[in-house]
Amino acid sequence: MMSQEHYPVVIVGAGTVGLSMAVALAHHGVPVLLAERHPGTTTHPRATGVQPPVKEFFRSLGLDERIRAASADLMPSNGKVDLETLAGTDLSTAPRIPTPPKDVAELTARISPTPIGPCAQDRIDKVLCDAAREKGAVLRFSTEVTAMVQDGSGVTVTLTDTRSGDVQEVRADYLVASDGSASFVRRAVGIDMRGPTGLGNPMINVLFTADLADLVRGNEFAFAQISNPRSEGILLTIDNRDRWIYHISYRDDEETLGDYPHERCVDLIRAAIGRDDIPVEIVSTIPWRMSARVAERVVEGRVVLAGDSAHTIPPIGAFGMSSGVADACNLAWKLAFVVKGLAGPGLLRSYETERLPIMKFTRDQALLRFSHLDLHWDAEKYGERAAVEMADPLVTALAYQYHDGAVIDAPGELRSLSRADENLDGSPGTRVPHAWVEHDGRRISVLDLPGPGFALLTGPDGAEWLAAAEKVAARTGVDLPAYRVGPGCEVADDGEWLSSAGLTSAGALLVRPDMFVAWRSPVLPDVPEEQLASALDRILDRASIAS
Repeated sequence: MMSQEHYPVVIVGAGTVGLSMAVALAHHGVPVLLAERHPGTTTHPRATGVQPPVKEFFRSLGLDERIRAASADLMPSNGKVDLETLAGTDLSTAPRIPTPPKDVAELTARISPTPIGPCAQDRIDKVLCDAAREKGAVLRFSTEVTAMVQDGSGVTVTLTDTRSGDVQEVRADYLVASDGSASFVRRAVGIDMRGPTGLGNPMINVLFTADLADLVRGNEFAFAQISNPRSEGILLTIDNRDRWIYHISYRDDEETLGDYPHERCVDLIRAAIGRDDIPVEIVSTIPWRMSARVAERVVEGRVVLAGDSAHTIPPIGAFGMSSGVADACNLAWKLAFVVKGLAGPGLLRSYETERLPIMKFTRDQALLRFSHLDLHWDAEKYGERAAVEMADPLVTALAYQYHDGAVIDAPGELRSLSRADENLDGSPGTRVPHAWVEHDGRRISVLDLPGPGFALLTGPDGAEWLAAAEKVAARTGVDLPAYRVGPGCEVADDGEWLSSAGLTSAGALLVRPDMFVAWRSPVLPDVPEEQLASALDRILDRASIAS
């Protein structure tokens, strides 16, 4: 007889997205089990591009200092360089395309509290793994999901220990699939993916060690395009010392993966470096090929898809990992509210309503960059970008909008594809505008105010909102701290945030736990308590609870 445990949420897959889900759910106080078939988190970095909302999400979980420490080695890295060989080039004079462009870096500093910069994905996963355990999540590695059956009240998941072969059944109220592009769970529930596959040539992602610190010190780059008669590929730094990745491309009508044993990869890497006297050791290799697919749906009963299980994004623009973490940011609080009985099932359905269009938008923007590499790399070609509807990278990653779902009265379309700051205007469905403020003697961002629950933000003349929020919180059980923001208020700033959020001095924003604006009242209504209660009930689908 197999034993059966129960968890409100079971997560399949301990990549960055699954681990982010586990940390966030545990942060919300939801017991969670994460099952991963491999013996531990990945040792292969896979990616280093980290968009601002990822770091904002980690900041909301209290992990910003750990992520900053994990990013330290790569902070000096900037720019794309074209080289014949690494050793044969003076990096101090080599032409360099900034990554990100200077205007993107400057704008990020104005609209986000987090520093821009890369971080190796394996280091991110290590931080998340430790944090998940600290917050109480149960992580089981070497554990594969081999069967699952869902019914009206939950999902029965069969777990198989890949070392011993032992089998166990676990009962979950909800199952989150973050088990990659070949997702077992997605296939088990019959969800198809749509979009092109086999983009470009097959690639081999080669993680290797070689002491190249002296060759790059003081001139660190994000990546180098290598081209010489003996080797062509992309050299990516992981720690600017001895951990590197070399991407090798080959034509599948001429060669196969078997034509690239470790010995040949070492030869190609040495030819890229331009020195045969530096020891090179292959750590691991991952074959891959670009695809641009999005699931037909991402909620099937009590099964929800996130990350690569739901979408595969071409790497041009570094949107893939960030899009997956945005899924987790959106989904975790909704699952937590539903599990705790604070919201009805419509809140969970809003995950698909909100995220699926953004998944497609992000996929399409990455495809545009793949098709127009010249426009991707030349930030000055504003007119040409606009002609093909190529969005600014910050719009794609951060300044998009949820037009429907757990938001009320969102505008019908984005204000701008080229200016992220114009979109972050306090409109429902957008990420709340950032500003540095003083609160309890500390300098924080407005984005730090929501915490694990909602927050109500009002202006200097919004005292009635504070009383209304207290009453609504008592009635619903929803954590709803309220703050006045402005000169002389408990959250003090110079008064600019209020106008940036589209509010009068007595208006209010209702901010969700994922830092998106759920509802806005530009002015003070006659009975603010009724307006606020009605908005919260609608957003959380609380009518379903009562019925």
